[in-house]
Amino acid sequence: MEYAPETAMEQQMARSTTERIGAIRTWSRRFGVGLLLVIIALPVGTLAALLASRLFGGDVYIGPPDPVDLSTVSLGSAVLIGTGALLSVGLYLVPLYFLRQLFGLWAAGQILTRGAASAIRRAGIALLVATAGSSVIGPLTDLMANELGRFSISIDLANLLPAGVIYVVGLVLDEAARVAEDAKLTI
Repeated sequence: MEYAPETAMEQQMARSTTERIGAIRTWSRRFGVGLLLVIIALPVGTLAALLASRLFGGDVYIGPPDPVDLSTVSLGSAVLIGTGALLSVGLYLVPLYFLRQLFGLWAAGQILTRGAASAIRRAGIALLVATAGSSVIGPLTDLMANELGRFSISIDLANLLPAGVIYVVGLVLDEAARVAEDAKLTI
């Protein structure tokens, strides 16, 4: 039985698929590098801002409720406030790590895989945990270092929707990867 040679349209589709996958891999590498820079710069920048506020005065925004001048509080309170700020930053580094892991998989050509789906789901869950954790860390820090004479509780709802969307996209990608695996096994 002879097969007809590929049509020009089929060749164009194959080439265009290869080009699209190449673009995904290229952009994923770029985003992976960008995320690595953010993962390094965020804690370093936060620590530098905290130290500058303590040593030279000036407000530093470390989360709700208000900016704080760490030179106006005791050393113990400044350490406590700084630790809380760094913990909050650390919590937000976790979803960035999972996104970097996802871009690494995509850069390696593992686009429609269960590993990629798992990385997306973990990023969504980590963003939810970071949002909840930061909402607790801020008020606890204020309560424990109540030198500033204020206390407030705030909940950052802005990240809850993206966290849920990211998680659901991970579920959808997992199902798509499962279907793709089943299709490969079908003869």
